[in-house]
Amino acid sequence: SIIFLQKLICRNDFTCIRNIDTKFLTQIFSSFGRIIFKVYEINRSVKLVVGLEKINDMRLKKNHISCDVTLKEDLLLMRYMDLPKFIDMIRTGKLYLTSAVDFNDQLEGTLPESIRDSFLNDPEVVAAYGNLPIQEREYLNKIRTNISCWTKGTADNMALWKIYGGSKQSVAVMTTLNKIVQSAISWKNISSVALTDVIYIDHSGILPDGVYSLSPETFGLKHEAYSFENEVRIVITRDNNKTPSPMRLPIAINSFIEKIIVAPEAGAWFFDMVKDLSEKYGITAPVENSKLTRLVNH
Repeated sequence: SIIFLQKLICRNDFTCIRNIDTKFLTQIFSSFGRIIFKVYEINRSVKLVVGLEKINDMRLKKNHISCDVTLKEDLLLMRYMDLPKFIDMIRTGKLYLTSAVDFNDQLEGTLPESIRDSFLNDPEVVAAYGNLPIQEREYLNKIRTNISCWTKGTADNMALWKIYGGSKQSVAVMTTLNKIVQSAISWKNISSVALTDVIYIDHSGILPDGVYSLSPETFGLKHEAYSFENEVRIVITRDNNKTPSPMRLPIAINSFIEKIIVAPEAGAWFFDMVKDLSEKYGITAPVENSKLTRLVNH
């Protein structure tokens, strides 16, 4: 089966690849452990195996966790947030995950147009999946999905400070991929945790070769207009969830937070307040000003 998959990927036949269901790929590699993965480039058959070995190196002991092969365990990640969200995190020791239904991006959780068309016009796909409209299928996929969005790297992104910070008085929490994994090991009553390296595409244009299906993988696709976000996502799938709702999942807060960064235009009084709040809730991670603070206040 593995040889068959490698030949299939190396055929450079997008139509053939796109119609393989993620569950089928999972079954092929079941001897390596249950994992959901993506194939976004041609000739990545070797990388798939390397990726599985890397995940074993990270000691992902729970079967419900998966991680894209492009992500390294020491990858630094930032989440920009307003003050109430920050207080909620350090007060409760929990990570907030938004329902996929609640995102403002209208393309969130939708398949590219050419893949959508196959659900309507490709006889084989219709025979396999039935006649339920693709919009309904996408919505059902959103209902059972919750997401937390993070940005790769530690460089300041003023657009993200303004969009997700919401004001000059905001913070960013820094962590690593491995710290997320260590917290995710303890999460209960969920179907899967996928750590996803987001791919930015033109939904109506030429697509990267890969596997496209209505699954957690759908939320690893965003329109290229959002590429400045440079995202890694925590994608949670819940069983039998018929009502969209946010989630809060426990994190070992002092192990989880690497550093707390205060927005560059926040002011000294806000920096002191964030530091006081961190001490009040027993947070041991250092509180630092953004690297831009000195420049913008010079």
